[in-house]
Amino acid sequence: MDDIVRIPSPLGGLTLRPEREDDQAFRYQLFSQSRPPEWDMVQLDPQVREQLNRHQFAAQTGSYRTQFPKARFDIIELDGQSIGRIVVDRPGNELHIVDQAIVPHMRSKGLGTAMMRCLMDEAASTGIPVRLTVASTNDPSLRLYLRLGFVETGAVPMYVEMLWKAPSPDSA
Repeated sequence: MDDIVRIPSPLGGLTLRPEREDDQAFRYQLFSQSRPPEWDMVQLDPQVREQLNRHQFAAQTGSYRTQFPKARFDIIELDGQSIGRIVVDRPGNELHIVDQAIVPHMRSKGLGTAMMRCLMDEAASTGIPVRLTVASTNDPSLRLYLRLGFVETGAVPMYVEMLWKAPSPDSA
C-alpha cells in the first residue's frame, strides 16, 4: 500500500499519512479530547487528571504497537491540517479498525463516513469483513456504523464489537 492515501470527502480531499514522531503532541491532544463522557464526571485535581491521561496515552500507544505491529498508524489531514488519526490492521482475513478519532470541531461533517466507505470498499474488493470496537457510550459513532450496515457481534464491558460484510454479488 502507498504511504499516502487520498480519500474524497464532503469538505475536500482527506489525506492519510503515516504517523511521525512530531505528531505526538497532536495525538495526545486528540486522545484527551476523545475520552468517554464519564471521564469528565470524575472529580479529579487537574494535575492528577493530566498524569492519568498521559499514563493512559502511553499505555495505549505501547499496547497498539505491540498488539498490531503490522498495522498502519495514520494521521488524517484536511488541507494540510491534522484533524484525526486512524489505526488499521490488515491481518489478511479481515480489515480491523483498531482506533479512529477526529477532532471534535470536525465531527459530524461526513469525514468519518468518507473514510469508512473507503475502507469498506477496500475490504469488499478482497472479500473480507471489516471489524471494529466502539465505546458503548459513543452514540454518534454507533449510529454511523449501524447506518453503514455494521452489526453488533458482541460486547465487552463498555464496548460494542461490530462487523461489516460486503453483500454477496448473488444477493443483488
